[in-house]
Amino acid sequence: MMAIPVWDLPSRVIHWCFPIGVGLMWWTGETGRMQLHSYVAYVLITLVVTRLMWGLVGSYHSRFVNFMVGPRTVLRYVREGGDYVGHNPLGALSTMALLLLLLSQGVSGLFSVDDVSFDGPFAYSFGGRFIDLATQWHDTNWGILRSLIFLHLGAIAWYQWRKRQPLIQTMWRGWHATRIGAAPPISGVLAIAIALVIGAVLAALIAVAPAAPSYY
Repeated sequence: MMAIPVWDLPSRVIHWCFPIGVGLMWWTGETGRMQLHSYVAYVLITLVVTRLMWGLVGSYHSRFVNFMVGPRTVLRYVREGGDYVGHNPLGALSTMALLLLLLSQGVSGLFSVDDVSFDGPFAYSFGGRFIDLATQWHDTNWGILRSLIFLHLGAIAWYQWRKRQPLIQTMWRGWHATRIGAAPPISGVLAIAIALVIGAVLAALIAVAPAAPSYY
């Protein structure tokens, strides 16, 4: 009999898509492949919003209500430690921060203009001042996101090899001999439906977004 997974398939697929997507975003941005950059961004935005929705309606350990805790619990964990099947209190904060920063990065890019090779699809929905703010935040947010990613990777390495907690194995397979889920996962079909709806809405909004003004 197969063990009950801690992380259901939608959570795992989305999780492993993030490092690939962020890596592609960095590479396409650095090499000026802005059309591909925008396509990857649309996929990442769809995945982030899907994961946020899945945090409300998904399987037990994927729901925010089952791993987000208050500051007292976080402080107690910092002082006393502890072993958790899913996210520990610090991991929960890191997960939420990464999701929100990824969403912020994607959304700010939709409104950004770099004056050389890229206009975000929604850049001309508002005035020039908003474009400047979105563009500046896109750059600033990337620095914050990059720092948190490095911190996140360092924390994973610490827990994985120093504290011998099988975080990577659990996120890859869904479960580990020492990590068994508290409740059976729900069908991943719902996550697919959510992603399709979000992707369709984003595509429709991009299709009707105002074009760049012509000065010629």
